[in-house]
Amino acid sequence: MPIGSDRLCSDRLCDRTWRVTGFGGSRRVSYEAWLSPLRRPTPRPEARIVVIPHSGAGPNALLPLVKHIPAPFEVVGVTLPGRERRFVEAPEISPDDLLGGIARELAALPSLPTVLFGHSLGGSIAFALSVTDPGSCSALVISAQLPCGSQIERPREWDEDALTRVLQRGGGTPADMLNDPAWRDHTLRLLRADLTLGGQLALRNAQMRVAHPLTVLGGEQDLLVPAERLGAWAERADTAVDSRVLPGGHFYLLDDANREVVAEAVAASARVATAAP
Repeated sequence: MPIGSDRLCSDRLCDRTWRVTGFGGSRRVSYEAWLSPLRRPTPRPEARIVVIPHSGAGPNALLPLVKHIPAPFEVVGVTLPGRERRFVEAPEISPDDLLGGIARELAALPSLPTVLFGHSLGGSIAFALSVTDPGSCSALVISAQLPCGSQIERPREWDEDALTRVLQRGGGTPADMLNDPAWRDHTLRLLRADLTLGGQLALRNAQMRVAHPLTVLGGEQDLLVPAERLGAWAERADTAVDSRVLPGGHFYLLDDANREVVAEAVAASARVATAAP
């Protein structure tokens, strides 16, 4: 898994506020612990896209994809504790605290049609948030995740060897991070906390249904979330599911050939959100 590619957070991304110019003049939009802008604000945005990343990472890890999302949309990222600007915080967190924190900050933002876009663990978070707080979104885009979570997120005790195998299977983690004792310890603790959270969310989501317009994306060669199992979402959705499988593994969405395709799928979901009653 590409963990640690977001080691540092630029001042622009770490700033918890930005200025938006609209019909009523300029206003300061404040972001607290969970949410932060992933690019410069768009005046009079048509919709908001909330990016929720995978295990072990912060939203900066998905910036190569975010830059392809069209300009009319506001893009914010969700940062869990223990990474990026929340690096010094303990990464362990309960589903209730996680979902409640995100929901409170979303509710405090100016009202906009909102798409929750979650990759892997982020997909489970997006699903759970849409169920516990239906007003938080108008549409969902879930990438590389199943309704019941991935196989690796089944409840268990995670020792160092098991966590290392997960990293190797997912791919993308820089070798120098695992060779550095301090970074290795931090990375494994972060992954253990996120996989535990993923298991808890999988149990929470087990009997839940998706009530919002849903787009499901996956990688054809994904070893963690097999593409042939993505059809399970159709059995859990109350609306038609737009499902697409692209070449690549678990992090197919960061492959050069797929970034624009995925960004357009997210943008299409945002357009659906703007048309929702």
